[in-house]
Amino acid sequence: MRQWLFGSLLAIYLASFSISSQAHSTAVSSVVGDKQVGVASYYSDKFHGRRTANGERYDRDGLTAMHPRLPFGTLIKVTNLRNQRSVYLRVNDRTRLRGRRLLDVSKRAAQVLGFVGAGMAQVEIEVLRFGDS
Repeated sequence: MRQWLFGSLLAIYLASFSISSQAHSTAVSSVVGDKQVGVASYYSDKFHGRRTANGERYDRDGLTAMHPRLPFGTLIKVTNLRNQRSVYLRVNDRTRLRGRRLLDVSKRAAQVLGFVGAGMAQVEIEVLRFGDS
């Protein structure tokens, strides 16, 4: 019974990683140049000055991003697919994103990308350089 239960739980766990869609993938990119498409949102002002997962303080005026799996220090290019505006960001925080969201960006990055008013935007991210951790 114990082996059956363990095998069933393992199968469910592994199956959860194989469920994906083209519109949203949170899998860790393994190659520079890999791209992901999904929804980005931005941190609210209430997080300004709080510690990020890598120990830095969040700066709403900085050009940083929160991604669930990319290593800290990874440099990404984020493009708003609606207006084609792009910005280069450094991953310095973690999040448990829900739904179709791919990442959160700093308020300044959302301004550059042109979606502060909307709160969210369909974006493409491209990995330019992996971080150390």
